[in-house]
Amino acid sequence: MIASAVILSTGDELTTGKVIDTNSAFIADRLYALGIRVAAVLKVGDERDKLLWAFRQAQELGDIVIGTGGLGPTADDLTSELVAEFLGVTTKRDAGVADALKARYAKRGVAFTANNLKQADFPDGADIIPNPNGTAPGFRVDLGQGKKLLWLSGVPHEMSAMLRASVLPWIVAQNGAQSTIHEATFKINGISESKLDDLVKPLDLGNVAKLAFRAHFPDLTLRLTVSGGAAQAERFASLRGQIKTILRDYIYADGDLTMEEVVGQLLLQKNLTLALAESCTGGMISQRITRVAGSSAYFLGGAVTYSNGEKIRALGVKPETLERVGAVSQETALEMSQGMRQRSGAAIGLSITGVAGPSGGSPDKPVGTVWASICMENFHEAKLLNLMVLTDRERIVQGTAQAALNWLRQLLSS
Repeated sequence: MIASAVILSTGDELTTGKVIDTNSAFIADRLYALGIRVAAVLKVGDERDKLLWAFRQAQELGDIVIGTGGLGPTADDLTSELVAEFLGVTTKRDAGVADALKARYAKRGVAFTANNLKQADFPDGADIIPNPNGTAPGFRVDLGQGKKLLWLSGVPHEMSAMLRASVLPWIVAQNGAQSTIHEATFKINGISESKLDDLVKPLDLGNVAKLAFRAHFPDLTLRLTVSGGAAQAERFASLRGQIKTILRDYIYADGDLTMEEVVGQLLLQKNLTLALAESCTGGMISQRITRVAGSSAYFLGGAVTYSNGEKIRALGVKPETLERVGAVSQETALEMSQGMRQRSGAAIGLSITGVAGPSGGSPDKPVGTVWASICMENFHEAKLLNLMVLTDRERIVQGTAQAALNWLRQLLSS
């Protein structure tokens, strides 16, 4: 039975602040969903003495240790050899992994150098954890006293694939049916984290249910977990229903989906296409839409019409409109969305024009003044997205993209 875990992230890029450690948060979140307490999260650089110290601390604190990083072919990738040293064993080359590495490089027409074989060396006695998205597999070893060390790639998309495909199923198998918990994720828009907490505070969670809040601007996530297996299914269903009732106006996804994924699903369901005309968001909404696989089925394209001249040339905005009310106005937003819809042939044209700052504002149009417009059959309106409370340029741009997509979601859901 696995009761506690330690997460160990390695790499000089983490301890110098060059890279933000998202791996630890992802792993901790997944372990929490399985009812496993994370006793500690350790981050150390690529130095022998510090890594060995971290191994000792992790072994003492957790039933399992999940580590990331240091599995590559370069000189500072020390994990396998130092884990072997820590365990008092040697490293051993896995012929199958070595052959697979050579074949992978040959298939891609990339020159294979001898240092790549370092990725096929593991502590003697280790079980290999496949890496479906990269060249460096991970491994699992026995730490003694029933404890295990599992090591994964430090590359986030490789780590997450390894965790889902191999590590989490292994943990569930070790814990048996007792590890089964019920989980629901709600994505929230339109309220603050403090307001969300206040709204759900009356819920009777007892000692088997937990609520976890995660604010990652512009997203807000609420996760409900109920432990106890099948015996608590009814309680879970009741709490889930209560949350959906309380937060009815603020939930944009019942599940761990992004706003752009939800919008994409709605466009597909309604067989509608979308085109974007962006000014102050600089293409961010287009980027969010197109990072969803399959978005070519509903997204025709977009234009970043940053200058007045480009608004006139690409979208057909009237020069007299810009002269009379300016680029950041209801009228300009309306002409932008209509022009994009007409010129692209999309069912829906969405436009954005605003003042993202930090300069460029005025008493009439302060920084954070943003107009959005949606043009579709039997609907053509503009909406003021008042983001003046957000004084940072990047947050204004992110908040604008989220608010515009949410408005489109609401229209498509009605």
